Amino acid sequence: MANPDLVVYNGRVYPQLSTESRVEAISITDGRVTKTGSSRDLLKLKSASVDSLDLHGSTALPGLADSHIHLLGYGMLMRTLNLSSARSIPEIQRMLAKASSTKLRDNWILGRGWDQEMLRERRYPDRSDIDVVANPVFLRRICGHVAVANSAALTAAGVNENTPEPFGGEIERDSIGKPNGILKERALEIVSRSVPRDETEARQALVVASEKLLAQGVTALHCIVEDEQEFKALRELKKEGKIEQTIYVILPLNMLDQVSSMEDELGAWANGFRIGGIKVFLDGSLGARTAALGHPYDDDPGSSGMLTTSREQLSNLIEKAGETGLQLCLHAIGDRAVQLGVETLNESLGPRDCRKSRPRIEHASLLSPDLIKKMANLGLVASVQPRFIYSDNWAEQRLGRDRIQYLYPFKSMLRAGIHLAAGSDTPSDDPSTAEGLWSAVSRPGLSPSERLTPSEALTCYTRGAAYASFSENDEGTLELGKWANLTILDRDPFESPPEALRKLRVVQTIVRGKVFRWN
Repeated sequence: MANPDLVVYNGRVYPQLSTESRVEAISITDGRVTKTGSSRDLLKLKSASVDSLDLHGSTALPGLADSHIHLLGYGMLMRTLNLSSARSIPEIQRMLAKASSTKLRDNWILGRGWDQEMLRERRYPDRSDIDVVANPVFLRRICGHVAVANSAALTAAGVNENTPEPFGGEIERDSIGKPNGILKERALEIVSRSVPRDETEARQALVVASEKLLAQGVTALHCIVEDEQEFKALRELKKEGKIEQTIYVILPLNMLDQVSSMEDELGAWANGFRIGGIKVFLDGSLGARTAALGHPYDDDPGSSGMLTTSREQLSNLIEKAGETGLQLCLHAIGDRAVQLGVETLNESLGPRDCRKSRPRIEHASLLSPDLIKKMANLGLVASVQPRFIYSDNWAEQRLGRDRIQYLYPFKSMLRAGIHLAAGSDTPSDDPSTAEGLWSAVSRPGLSPSERLTPSEALTCYTRGAAYASFSENDEGTLELGKWANLTILDRDPFESPPEALRKLRVVQTIVRGKVFRWN
């Protein structure tokens, strides 16, 4: 065997996330794992041309993945108005006034992060609230499924009392039929496509976001791409070596017709970049009360949310995605939306083709035992966000005491045989994998019977994520021949109490044998 490029030793290395698999050292050649074992044995491979890395007892895991991330949205959150700290509408108005003072009158003010549950008024801000500035203003709710636009933004987008309601979206209107600025689901697109995009700024935002995630030990990203411009920027940055992680691209529905011209990146890794999926929205979010429920919201009995895609549309999309070879990634949070997805997949594909093409249910938040069984029988993948357990602390208000037991039922899903892939959905939530791990293991405020063990939770961020992106032969564990992607922690999660998991600190990240050290 040829000499390795790097020997990582004197650590607690978990090639397969079980205490039985633990070793002290690992050798890496050409970016792949070539041997695992004791420090003594692997250091015998060391020579003048071989680098070594002493872990000093730190814990090394297979590289963590984020299986559902809006990378550009995360990067832009650091460059636009962050409203997550706002506790009242006047506070939002003060933030807008400050932002406006540094901009020309026709410059857009973009923001994200407001949450009516955190505002003193306990309501959505509307057009009249944000007309305090003359600039066009477009502010997304923290979930991204609702936004408010001021009069200047509505005018720029051509939205008025005669604008028709888009299917799967809502333009809220006042008593005389004039848009009040609140836009839900697909209605957001009417304004968002009028917002100017600075290509240089977008590239910088993507790089900064990827660097921050790398420092959190994230070595693989399943990127939910918003449009063609973001896709091209992401592809070029990866080619230029400015993004280190492997990138599994999930395209927006409006790019489905362009897939035939992307054969080089479709279905096979090209420089750690791959086009894999197509995203289809079936509903909205619980926070905005647009997730499609089987029964009305407990705190809004007149509403059960909305479906944003019809059964006929979904059937056609399943057929078209099958022709291109793209994996279906169905955004479905409410049980009615999940049911639509499961039933249509069963009718269109059946268990055999589903197991082959691995359709994903993105979020899969509210699941009855019957839905869990149906998902498992079809072999569907669930792309889940563990930190939602903690951040959705208002969920019982929405669902009531009887339904809350079926929210994020991860243990039941695993027991049924569903493949779980974990992610953050940032910028809708904190991208910290430590927070996600802690939430999955502790389940603060939700049914303790659904708690995962540290091994189960970490598997969702590693092997489960690899399965969800058809990359289990290359990543997800540290078996021989796989990419040498490692997340190195300051403590051992298998020997830490649950509360300590959220304090895990990444000290080093290794991507295909390339070492990144963090202070």
